[in-house]
Amino acid sequence: MGEPATMQKQIKTELSNRQVTLSAGQAMATFDATVYNDSDRFASFQLKLLAAGALPDANKPWYRLTPSVSSKIPVGDCTRFQIEIFDLPPIAQQFRGAIDLTVEVTSRELENQYDRQPLRLLADGIQEQPPALTLTMPVQQASPGERLVIAAQVHNPTRSPLEATLRLSGLPDRWFPGGIQQTLLVVPGKPQTVTFECEMPPPSQALSQVYPVALEATGRFPTVTAMGQLHLLPAGAVRFTCEPLEAAIPELLGRWLNPTQGTAVFALQFDNLSNVQPNVELTVKELRSQRRRWFWQTKQSPRSGNFTNAYSIERRRWFWQTKQSPALDPEPIPLPLKVSVGLLPSNLPIGVSTVPLQIQRRLPWLGWGRLQRFEVAAQTVETQVPLQDSPQTVQVHLFPVIPLWLQLLGALLALGLGALTWLLLTDPGHRGPVNSVQFNGQGTEVVSGSHDQTIRRWRVQNQNLRTQSRIVNLTKAVRVVRYRPVNNDQVALGFENGEIQLANLLTGRRSRLTPDKDDRVFALAFSRDAQTLYSGHGSGLILQWDLSRFLPEQTAPQRAYDVRFAITAITLSGNNYSHLAIGGRYNRLLLLATQKDTTKPTKAAQFLEIPYPSGSLNNYISSLSTAEQQPNLLAISDTQGRISVWNTDTCLANRDRCTFIEQPWLGHEGSPVRAVALSADGCFLASAGDDGDVKLWSLDGQGARRSSAATGRVLAHLGKPLKALDIVQTRDAIWVTSGGDDGQVRLYEVRFAGNNRADDRCPVLSGGGS
Repeated sequence: MGEPATMQKQIKTELSNRQVTLSAGQAMATFDATVYNDSDRFASFQLKLLAAGALPDANKPWYRLTPSVSSKIPVGDCTRFQIEIFDLPPIAQQFRGAIDLTVEVTSRELENQYDRQPLRLLADGIQEQPPALTLTMPVQQASPGERLVIAAQVHNPTRSPLEATLRLSGLPDRWFPGGIQQTLLVVPGKPQTVTFECEMPPPSQALSQVYPVALEATGRFPTVTAMGQLHLLPAGAVRFTCEPLEAAIPELLGRWLNPTQGTAVFALQFDNLSNVQPNVELTVKELRSQRRRWFWQTKQSPRSGNFTNAYSIERRRWFWQTKQSPALDPEPIPLPLKVSVGLLPSNLPIGVSTVPLQIQRRLPWLGWGRLQRFEVAAQTVETQVPLQDSPQTVQVHLFPVIPLWLQLLGALLALGLGALTWLLLTDPGHRGPVNSVQFNGQGTEVVSGSHDQTIRRWRVQNQNLRTQSRIVNLTKAVRVVRYRPVNNDQVALGFENGEIQLANLLTGRRSRLTPDKDDRVFALAFSRDAQTLYSGHGSGLILQWDLSRFLPEQTAPQRAYDVRFAITAITLSGNNYSHLAIGGRYNRLLLLATQKDTTKPTKAAQFLEIPYPSGSLNNYISSLSTAEQQPNLLAISDTQGRISVWNTDTCLANRDRCTFIEQPWLGHEGSPVRAVALSADGCFLASAGDDGDVKLWSLDGQGARRSSAATGRVLAHLGKPLKALDIVQTRDAIWVTSGGDDGQVRLYEVRFAGNNRADDRCPVLSGGGS
């Protein structure tokens, strides 16, 4: 009787050849294996070659399968594998004769079932003596940005040619535009020279150090390795800046009394543009100017100390007074002053690092405002990298506890003029540069954020802005503020330290979106349904936050993308707002597809680079804006003074033919343009820049300027640079709001001409021209 059905062999294998040959002049040995499914179910099959005496830890491939795994085949059907042996199996001995192999076939669906067939591999003259390999320069020096050649010599000691693959390791692959691997035929006799061309990266992309270099030769012979070193020399510099250079204590003046002490906070920023991580030392010194000498005082020699122009003043000695000898070592008068500096990293990392500087001061009860100056100096320790723009001088304005007007007026007069005093003390604007402004959806309100750590809500009334409410004591500078769509009673705030807050303007309720590190927020953008918020950061990160439910605090974003350059502006663009436009340093401009379905796995982000004119380290795209009714129109401004309008739908459809709608123009006489804004219908574009001008441009509704708007209409010419801008269109006029370094938020109105026709695509402004 036969075996039970469950014990019968369910896999059958037939080989096209039982013996194959691999020689030095033959690229590979091939044969076929046909596998039959003799089971009672659908099954897939896997095949592998086993070699007697193979090394267990060898990972070098020596054969290929086609296919690698078969698809499921029905009962009685068969599948065919093609096997290509292109090298000897990793065995400890060097064979010149026959090697016994085993073809093993298994199936995932058929447990404990397999089939093995023997195969003999004949090896003929392919285990030769390895070539001799040497690097011509074992130790080599190079500077960042330099092109150099790494050369090696290969010698074939055998009597027949050897095919060798040379691979260079130890250095990043991107440093070698021609690749790190070469395959050549090494003939016997004279040594052959092999070269690898290396392009050293800029200083900020590789540290100065000694890199080990290994050159490996592989083939049908034992592997040979030659070692060397590459010393990347120091280069670049560290730029030192302090922001702001001027502060006040207290930052916000009280109505009646100021606090008895306060703190001025400065940010010390180190931009390491070198390839070294140096140690940095900081020193803070107060600079004292010469004191006023009254007619009854005499001037003496300067005292020794750390302060400049520090003279002592002595009262005049009258005839009834006797002169006393000066003390040999007078005791210094302790100052009511405290300076604290944040902790510097032991090795300054490449990129931007910020250290807080706090100056705490007890305020005088009486007197007038005083000015104190401090010299903040930084120097690198034991390094050849220079430190630029050091020292920096910062100024602190000190105000008395009792305001000057209250010192001069008596209590009765102060009570009598209380109402008038209230009107005089009403603060018309911010006390620091305005970084962001925006209209609400109806154009009836404006919200603004400033370096003075406040946001203000303005009401548009009678062609003026009136303060409606404000949020103060936010403890950090506000970089960007944006209304939340659908519900304009909420705003998103982006801060200097990387924190993001959602604030309800009616209830004051707030929630925090806090990344895991300080990373300055430069731009915010809401999705159209207001359920998602995108934030752009100085480190190059784009963070996506889920706002579908209220949480007091979120520390982990829904997604994060790294564009590897400092981000200065973002906005949603494209048909149905399908993409996020990202602009930043080096004039880089990218489009990122937004993800709608959060339940599906996230694939690697695919960025589309827009061919915007490139720039250097100090050039960047300063502002992006889209038209609400035509989100495919994208307005762009940069620090080189250019303004341009693009059609992002054309860029997405024709990546190789993406260009601007009209040749970019210099809108502000070549001065940096800090902000642009498109009207909802795409018929008007507003711009503002460092020249202090606010301009309005008439467009044709498709992104091109009208012929009458070549120079733009100047709405205002201010004395200080402008940083923020927004535009809204009503039935009868265009409204523009702006903010800048003077701390003021302003409103401008341009009415439409009365002869506009109903079928005009874009209205005409009154006054003619643009």
